[in-house]
This record gives sequence, structure tokens and C-alpha cells, in this order.
Amino acid sequence: MPSHRVYISLPIIAALCACTGAQNERLVASIQPQDDTLIVQDDTEVAGSLDALKERAEYALLDKQAVEALAQAAQRRWPRLFSGFTYQRVERFAAGGVSHWMSIWLHEKTGLEFVLVPGGEFQMGSPADEVDRREDELQHWIFLGPFLIARTECTREAWAKVAKSEGARAAGLHGGQFDASDRLPVSGFSPAYVDTWCDTAGLMLPTEAQWEFMCRAGTTSAWAMGANKGGLQKFANLGSLECPEDWSREPWLDGYGIPVAPVGMFAANAFGLFDVHGNVCEWSRDHYFSYETPIEKGTGRRPGISGERMARGGNFGGDAAFARSAARFKCGACNSPGANKGFGFRPSMDLPF
Repeated sequence: MPSHRVYISLPIIAALCACTGAQNERLVASIQPQDDTLIVQDDTEVAGSLDALKERAEYALLDKQAVEALAQAAQRRWPRLFSGFTYQRVERFAAGGVSHWMSIWLHEKTGLEFVLVPGGEFQMGSPADEVDRREDELQHWIFLGPFLIARTECTREAWAKVAKSEGARAAGLHGGQFDASDRLPVSGFSPAYVDTWCDTAGLMLPTEAQWEFMCRAGTTSAWAMGANKGGLQKFANLGSLECPEDWSREPWLDGYGIPVAPVGMFAANAFGLFDVHGNVCEWSRDHYFSYETPIEKGTGRRPGISGERMARGGNFGGDAAFARSAARFKCGACNSPGANKGFGFRPSMDLPF
């Protein structure tokens, strides 16, 4: 019986520059199989159909059907990497004057939802006139490939699933005692121990560049919802009036004092990601280096070991300045007992674009 071959070539630039319904339909038609007997005979054809993932600004022009088609193409392009994920749906998210349709995936081993984030060029760091900026936030251009990242900080529930899984004992993991329904972010583990959890789960920590890119989600303001920190009241669990007076506090009530909040209780950014500001600081893959240090192509990682691990996003006891999209936090005592109570993480996965 003859095989059916679908050609997935696409004049993608033309389809994206003029964002019309007809052009989005052509993008969908060029990616979606015409029947259930699709056989991909040339890997370059599938790779070509994913060009929309190379630049976030162009990806933002796509409609729901086009993003659904990209999700299908991504599964065909990277079957091994997506083998642990189940496609769920596509949703639209908006914040800070930016919006995207995002494909959402369930990671089977952890139970966490992930989104497929497009890559692209962006300015990492903060402008010289940003209030409360620090000297190590020098703006510079970085180009990233697409990647998968969890919509929430890793929960105790997700941690326990991996800690109880096959191979966890050999890896030296503990924490399986967490409540199987606990939606609080896991915290208190050193970044080295978190790396072990990620390895066991088949995941990794995002690089510092990936973290800032996914936090901004196309915005250039101090926070992902805009330049006015007052918007963080509905967006982030920070130090607020419920917290002790000697803490760094903002003059509003966000509903949470000393405790961390269950993940997803605040508004999402334009990539559909929760708690990118506040709740717990999030470890990154990088050690601390200046932004003049050369980066790794595609991921933005600055290779090497400096003795200080990087974290981002601020936490429930910090103020808005500490939680800015560009704010960097370096920890030199991050493996010391009790040093990581306000630190969690958000797992990710690189895609070799």
C-alpha cells in the first residue's frame, strides 16, 4: 500500500508578517497531517514548519489553530523529548500589554503543567533609568531557542512523585513524605540537590537568561504586568502589610503573610506562567558571572563555576524591587543547612533548535 507523505514546507515569514485569518489557516494546513497515516520522510520538512518558534514577536501574531499545529509539529520534531509530555490544550494569556496563545503540556512524571515557550532575541538586564536597578544588570542582547518550562514553581506534590519514583533512592533523594495533594511550592533544598531531582525527573533548571525571558514574556517593563508596582498586588506574593514590620514590605494586602502561597493563586504572565514574581526565589542553572561573560548558544547559559549560585524572582518576604524581572540574587552559602527556606525552583527542558 503506498504511503502518504505530507510536505511541511512554509513561506513562514510572509505568513507571519501579515497576520490575517487566511494566512493562519495556511500555516495550520501546512503543518497538520491530512490523515492518520502521516509518515515523516524528511526531518528538515518538520524543522522548517517550526520556524514560528524562532522569534517570539512573530509567534505572538499566531492564532489558536496555528499554535495547536505548532504543538503537533514539535511532537514530531522532538519525539524523544516530548515522550514524557501529554498535550492538553491551547490557551490565550495577556499581561503587560502583551498576549500569546500558548500550548500547555502535562509532564507525566511530575504532574506539572508546562508551556512551550518560543525563542527569540531580547534585551536581558535593566535600562539605566529603572528604579532600584543594580550595577550587574547591564542590558545586552541574547538570542534563545524555544524551551519547555513549568507553569508553576515545583510543588511538594510534584517533588514527592519524583522522590518516590524508581531510581530516586539511588540518587539520594528524600522528600517523599510530602502530602500527595500539597500545592505549596517546595523549598529549603540546595540547588545541587534540586539538580539531582531534575535529573531524576528527566528535566533541568532554566538558565538565568531563559528565566528572565520567560518572566518578561515579551515585556520590557520592570515587572511582567507593567511599570507600576501596584499591579503586583494581584500578581505576586511579596512582603506586604500582613508580614512582620521589620520585613521588606509593600503597602498593600496580598492575602499571604509569613506563609508561602499555593502555586497559581495570583495572575499569570503573558506566557501563562504563575508566580514569576514573589512566593519563592527560583534557582537557575547558572553560577554568578557578570554579563560580559560569553554565553552558550541557544540557552544563554554562562558556563563555569563561581561558587555563587543564581536565583531569580523574589519571594514572600521581599519587596517589589527584589522581584523585578531583571533582579539578580547570588547565594554563596546556598548549600548550608537552613539557608534556602525561601528558595524553590521551576523545572524546564531545552529544545535543540
